[in-house]
Amino acid sequence: MSAIATLLPRLRAEHPLVHAVTNPVTQLFVADALNAVSARPIMATGIDEIAEISAGAAGLLINIGVPQSVEPYAAAVSARKGGQNASKGGGWVLDPVGVGASPLRDRIAASLLTSKPGPAIIRANAGEVLALAGQAGLTEGVDSLASAEEAAGVAKMLAEKHGSVVALTGATDFVVSGSRVVRLTGGDPMMARVTGMGCVASALCAAFLAVADDPFDAAVAALHLMSGAGDHATATTNGPGSFRTAFLDALHAAAA
Repeated sequence: MSAIATLLPRLRAEHPLVHAVTNPVTQLFVADALNAVSARPIMATGIDEIAEISAGAAGLLINIGVPQSVEPYAAAVSARKGGQNASKGGGWVLDPVGVGASPLRDRIAASLLTSKPGPAIIRANAGEVLALAGQAGLTEGVDSLASAEEAAGVAKMLAEKHGSVVALTGATDFVVSGSRVVRLTGGDPMMARVTGMGCVASALCAAFLAVADDPFDAAVAALHLMSGAGDHATATTNGPGSFRTAFLDALHAAAA
């Protein structure tokens, strides 16, 4: 049975609470997407509560889309060691948005990569994967200047070094661990014109990770669902505004 066929019913049954420490630009989209697949989003970022919320949530996403400092992120990650998800190693997802675009993002991403517990899944585009591996100059703002195919080999080295699964997204997606690689096709170019699609992919990784026994399966299920929803959305729309709505509807239909 495929990863998505196994994990979607678990999402429906368990309704995991997912703490999405995410880009404020895309919070609503991320919350809507999590709700659409039967997860329960919470988006606490205040330093006085972030650790407590993180410890009590089944899933955690750290997205550095609008970074301020590493301290809130570090507090959320550290709380995973004794929280609800501690039995799964405190599994959490890192979305290193725009790493390589500024020294601040580079410092925060480097700190989170070596935190305890480290990220179970790193969801990133090609430029971000290359920047995490020290190959600067391939990110412009939050956009990649490289293709997923160009970064796939580097993703494997990154996965081996940090003991994480890398969910590498682009025109073609790759899920990579130290010993396994899955290549996924599908989706639609319109997805690149809707702000927050990467943030949603990372949030879905966190939702599936909350109910999965294997982070690799969680990442495969998330990217499979993203591409399938994109395929369905493009069949009935012709612009980014209507596409976003149709995409959310497709997520809901898949998880219904």
